[in-house]
Amino acid sequence: MIGESEKSEVVSELKNSFDAIYDAREGSLKISRKAIQYASKSIRSVHRQELDEAEEFLIECQKCLSELMIMTYDYPMIKYNGFVVDAEKEMVEASLVLAFEKENILLFPSELNVSAVGYVGGLGDAIGEWRRRALDLLRKLEIDASAKYLSIMELGMDILSELDYPDGMTGGLRRLSDNARSIIERTRSDITNATVQAQLRV
Repeated sequence: MIGESEKSEVVSELKNSFDAIYDAREGSLKISRKAIQYASKSIRSVHRQELDEAEEFLIECQKCLSELMIMTYDYPMIKYNGFVVDAEKEMVEASLVLAFEKENILLFPSELNVSAVGYVGGLGDAIGEWRRRALDLLRKLEIDASAKYLSIMELGMDILSELDYPDGMTGGLRRLSDNARSIIERTRSDITNATVQAQLRV
C-alpha cells in the first residue's frame, strides 16, 4: 500500500522537474527579449548607415541566441516555444539585412546555424526592411540603388514561393508569402513611378 511518504516523494520529484523547467523558461524568456532588442538595434543602425555599430549589436544578439540554445537544450518544450523561435527569426532578419548591406549577399540557413522555420520567418521580415531601404534611396532620387533592393526582395519572394508545406510546419509561410508579395508590388510601383518622373524631368 502506498503511503504518505511515497506520495511526498512523487510530489517532490515532480516539483523538482517542474521547477527546473520553470527556471529554464523564465531565464530563456529574458534572454530572448535581449536578443530581439539587439536585433532591432542592429537593423536601425543599418538604416542609419552605421554598419560597425550594427555589427556590434548583431554579435550581441548572436551571443544571446547561443546562450538560449544551450539553456533550452534539455527542454524541447521550451526550445520550440514561440518566444525562442521569435528570437531566432529576429537574429536571421538582422543578419540578412546587414550582410546584404555590406556585401550584397544572401546568407544561407547553414551559415546562420538556424532552423528552417527561423530562416523563413527572418527572410520574410527582411523583405520589409529592404523596402524601407529602397524608399529611403528613392527619396534621394537614387533609383538604380533602390532597384538593387527590389532585386533582393524578389529573390526572397522566389525562395518563399518554392516552399509548399503546411503553415503548421513553417511558422505561417502563407501569411509571410502574401505579405511579401504585397510589399514587393508596392515597391515595384514606387520605383516605376520614380523612373517615369525622372525621365520626364530630363
